[in-house]
Amino acid sequence: KTTDITASKLNSIFYPKSIAIIGASRQQGSVGQSLLANIIDSRFQGIVYPVNPRAKGIIGIKCYARVMDIPDDVDLAIIIVPSHFVPGIIEECGKKHIRGAIVISAGFKEIGGEGIELEEKVKQIIQKFDISLVGPNCLGVINTDPESSMNATFGTQMSKEGNIAFISQSGALCVAVLDYAKESNIGFSKFISMGNKAGLTENELLLYLKNDPKTDVILMYLEDLVNGREFMIIAHDITSSPLNPKPIN
Repeated sequence: KTTDITASKLNSIFYPKSIAIIGASRQQGSVGQSLLANIIDSRFQGIVYPVNPRAKGIIGIKCYARVMDIPDDVDLAIIIVPSHFVPGIIEECGKKHIRGAIVISAGFKEIGGEGIELEEKVKQIIQKFDISLVGPNCLGVINTDPESSMNATFGTQMSKEGNIAFISQSGALCVAVLDYAKESNIGFSKFISMGNKAGLTENELLLYLKNDPKTDVILMYLEDLVNGREFMIIAHDITSSPLNPKPIN
């Protein structure tokens, strides 16, 4: 884990003690089923709460109709529902005091029109409740640290443990890199699909990885920069650190 005060907010995403999977599904081959199965198969060290109003249980795990029905505290919400439901669900997560969210769902600014408005609503809600959010329109997040051991992605196998962190704006590239890494016996510390960057951007993620003891090298695939000047300052700080410099490629 990282202990920096600002970056430690992201521990709710990388080191959650409990995860609500909103949109978990029994349907074989669905994103909601694949993601739940991947978290279980990766031997996640915390508690998993599937949320689906149409199911009492999924693969033997008790299901809840709404996130508010979960009796315990939840650190991370993974959201896999149609885009028009997402703002309302994030609002519920905020009221439940959930501090981290990963929105897998597509249908936001990448489609224009109504999608842009939906994404703006998401931004307003996460600012209101101070939620750290990855996505929307992303593949998810992997943390290979045995303290967490979490594959919160769909359709991909867990990476082996390593010292390389990978950040990508392209979900398709994430899949290709994971496949190549498996064939080449390459491991990762953290693996992050950023999607549309409605919440966390490359800059916040770099600040987190700067202090991550499991990460020695950072690989990035970026299609644009949210704040280029800030990015250059952070990148220079990380690569030229006198105590623990980390290459960024």
